[in-house]
Amino acid sequence: MNAKKLLALVLALAMALTMTACSPKEMAVNAILKLATVLGFREEGGSDEEETTDIYAPEGGSISFPEGMDTSSRFTTQISDGTLYVSFNGIANRNSPYFVAAGDSVTITSYATTESTGLLEYKAALWGLNDDQSTTSYVLDSTVYFTTGGACYTQTISGLTPGRRYKVNISYDSSKYYITGGMAITGIGSDELTDVAG
Repeated sequence: MNAKKLLALVLALAMALTMTACSPKEMAVNAILKLATVLGFREEGGSDEEETTDIYAPEGGSISFPEGMDTSSRFTTQISDGTLYVSFNGIANRNSPYFVAAGDSVTITSYATTESTGLLEYKAALWGLNDDQSTTSYVLDSTVYFTTGGACYTQTISGLTPGRRYKVNISYDSSKYYITGGMAITGIGSDELTDVAG
């Protein structure tokens, strides 16, 4: 084998190894992980091998809306006796106003129905208001999946800071169908709700 053929073979092998080590798929995964870290969905320095487990709320609990609460509007919230009540009709993605956490956890009870026969779950996640009062950060491991069908499901979310303001994001990942239902969040430390941009 002459020197030119040998050089070409070595260059081709080096290029193949480079492409394998830095494949477009791997580059995309790394970019997504970096973005997730910047946005607060992933802890900085966290192992790429860590796997997050989806949290599904177990069936149970009940919701009795306060007397006089308007449950016919698109999205209504009201605090009563340390509980934030949320009523929603035909939504896909909504945020509650900010509420104050009384302790290091809140308990979410929720039910909903949908006309979809394929997507039978929706999510609730907590976001905390930062000290600058203008930006929010996702609360790690606070995303809870609730099953549609009309039954109540209940889950406690821990790791909160007492006195800090949080909001709940309710989302249903469909571009065609919506959810209708209600939610009760217990462990609220103040009757004051705040709407803040951010």
